[in-house]
Amino acid sequence: MNKYQIVEAYGAFMHAGSKATNDCVSILNEAGFKPLVVTGIIDKKGLLAKLYRQGHYYKDWRKIYQTIEQDSVLILQHPFRRKQLGRYHFLTKLKHEKRVQIFSLVHDVELIRNIYELSFYEKELKQMLIYADKIIVHNAKMKEWFINYGVEEERLVDLEVFDYLNQEPLNKKIDFAPSIVIAGNLSHEKSPYIYKLGDLAPLSIELLGINYQPKDKAANIHYKGSFPADAVPTELNHGFGLVWDGGDLSTCSGPTGEYLRYNNPHKLSLYLSSGLPVIIWSQAALADFVKKNQLGITVDSLYELQAILSKISQEDYLTFCSNVKKVMKAMQNGDYLKKAIDQSMLPLK
Repeated sequence: MNKYQIVEAYGAFMHAGSKATNDCVSILNEAGFKPLVVTGIIDKKGLLAKLYRQGHYYKDWRKIYQTIEQDSVLILQHPFRRKQLGRYHFLTKLKHEKRVQIFSLVHDVELIRNIYELSFYEKELKQMLIYADKIIVHNAKMKEWFINYGVEEERLVDLEVFDYLNQEPLNKKIDFAPSIVIAGNLSHEKSPYIYKLGDLAPLSIELLGINYQPKDKAANIHYKGSFPADAVPTELNHGFGLVWDGGDLSTCSGPTGEYLRYNNPHKLSLYLSSGLPVIIWSQAALADFVKKNQLGITVDSLYELQAILSKISQEDYLTFCSNVKKVMKAMQNGDYLKKAIDQSMLPLK
């Protein structure tokens, strides 16, 4: 069986995606899925630029159609963020004329997240549901959303959690500390709750990431600076990694906070693949994963943290770290995606 994956790229070989999408490309490569590249064109304004761009996309998708043999398997990563002439046309031709099995790996469902103008993403989702034989979704909660949206359960595969490729050693030393660390984009727009963390004093909090612009300094907040993506795991070596979103400390609120009820935050995979136990909102979809595997703590409110962490012993912490190492190894090997692909290969019931 011939196996292929679509890779969106800018330039000859540079992936255009995030760490999550690029890791999936690498894992699928290792699993034998040959990359077929759709090359993005730098946006220029004007009708001629638009016509040229869409013509280029059409040629790429026509070439993909011509390359893929009968009865192959093709994996796509969703959502596509740009209109691409020929994409839907040639994917449906592959499905119906060449009997190609199409698997869709979902990174985000914008109809749930609801932070962008939705008409484009609603159309993109509906097209995916037409041509995808199997759809790999984040977790059981997202699977339930798709079922309620009208998708047959047997077409849905539960990823469970995203892998995260890094080179951190499995015997990495993680030090016990009743403190938390937050890594990522620290801007007011992306992470508004960050700028209220001074209210949690005396709880010690470390921040790593870009766009940190505090108006006031808080004694319990320690900003370590920003680091290249591949260097961040090395900086995660004590305390608990926090998975939280929205504008409040008492609960996860707003579109990004509510999205935690359905999605697999890549930040959680960053922490776990780096060997760090986690703290996550109790209503988040992955709170079940954390509890089942005993990888850390779930909380209703960040105001609970000081009292909860004061009762965590070093022995408790080392137990979390021991459990994390099992997941850490699986994430670094790409085991969660590989397992989901194996499940996708099974015939429909």
